Amino acid sequence: MNIKNRITLFSTIWLLLLVLAANGAIYVVFQKTMENEAVERAETQMDNMAEALHTADASLDMPRFLRAYLPADSIIRIISEDGKSLLDVARSREMTELPTVYREGEQSEMHRIEGELYTVAAHPVIWENGEVVSLELTEKQGTMENTLRVLQVILAIATLMIVIPSFIGGRVLSNLIVNPIAAMIQTMEEIQKRGTFKRIAFEKKSNDELTKMAQTFNRMMDLLETNYKKQEQFVSDASHELKTPLTVVESYAKLLKRWGKEKPEVLEEAVEAIYSESVRMKEMAQQMLLLAEDESQFKVDCQKIDLVEVAKESALNLERAFGRSIIVDAATNKVELEGDPQKIKQLLFILLDNAIKYSAAPVQITVASVEAEAQIAVTDRGIGIPKDELDNVYNRFYRVDKSRTRGTGGTGLGLPIAKRIVDAHHGKIELVSKEGEGTTATVYLPLHLNH
Repeated sequence: MNIKNRITLFSTIWLLLLVLAANGAIYVVFQKTMENEAVERAETQMDNMAEALHTADASLDMPRFLRAYLPADSIIRIISEDGKSLLDVARSREMTELPTVYREGEQSEMHRIEGELYTVAAHPVIWENGEVVSLELTEKQGTMENTLRVLQVILAIATLMIVIPSFIGGRVLSNLIVNPIAAMIQTMEEIQKRGTFKRIAFEKKSNDELTKMAQTFNRMMDLLETNYKKQEQFVSDASHELKTPLTVVESYAKLLKRWGKEKPEVLEEAVEAIYSESVRMKEMAQQMLLLAEDESQFKVDCQKIDLVEVAKESALNLERAFGRSIIVDAATNKVELEGDPQKIKQLLFILLDNAIKYSAAPVQITVASVEAEAQIAVTDRGIGIPKDELDNVYNRFYRVDKSRTRGTGGTGLGLPIAKRIVDAHHGKIELVSKEGEGTTATVYLPLHLNH
């Protein structure tokens, strides 16, 4: 049995039991009250007759006397100890056919005789011959039974009027609860079958638990789809970027195989090209692994560092490596901030490496501290970046000038890594560039990181 039917049956049956219990209690109380009132009326009638009979004289016309106390649908009898009726006073012959029973003492009670309900009240009296007999009043309670039957019908109708809307309400309620779950299951099955990232449609105005569950599911699908696209893009980019150096290596390997032994100049050129492409592939693989790290894996080893010192050290290393002039201009001798020294160095290497590759003029580093921020800017007087390309430079493997990039050895991964390092330090990076005049990359880093 599914949840929808369970909810409907449980709510309906539970309410039906409650209604039946309440109606049964009402019926029993009402019936008991009516019976008590009928018995009390019979007792009062009997007491009045016994009192009047006690004070009457011997010349009393007994049948006429008793008829004066006779209610409708009733019989008054004088019954001897042996159970014989000495006198019957009734308004119908039917009443005289009731069985005769002698009762000792005063009694009053309800009796069901041949399916009909009667009140019986008995009182002992002295008969004409001095014998103790029982004066008995038996009254048919047809009106009470009719009233109870009407009450049964009313309670039955009331029960149906409560249970039927309850069943419909339970059905509606179960639909409200189960339909979103069924839609979610259907969506999951469709995702499993087709391998797509589908979302659940829900009522945006609602704020109940089912809506929150659907919103959570949709957010989870957004995250899965984003990660899947990132992974897909990464594999696609990596395959595409590695294809070229592998082709170069293969070509030179073929050249070596064919002419390497006979032409030393071919041997030297091929070895140099294979070595260059191998180094480039190694660098690219390291950068791709860094970018492939999840945000949670990209940890910052936070320490107190002097940005001026780091800038000077980085500039000196690259000056030696490339034989280029790098000028460090610092507003103060020391700019302290909290950050990962290795990642800040890597950030500077990336910016300086780009500046050196695309500029023949000296490169300048400017370090400053403004309020709660440290600023470091790397400026070159190179070819610059077209304005419409600036928004794309942080995309992986994106190169502004692809023909020239091959010559400079760029991979298109430097600036994406730089931005990731800056983001990890809760900072921001800005590029200002003009074609033919140069580029300035400015990094803003908070002096203190909130842990």
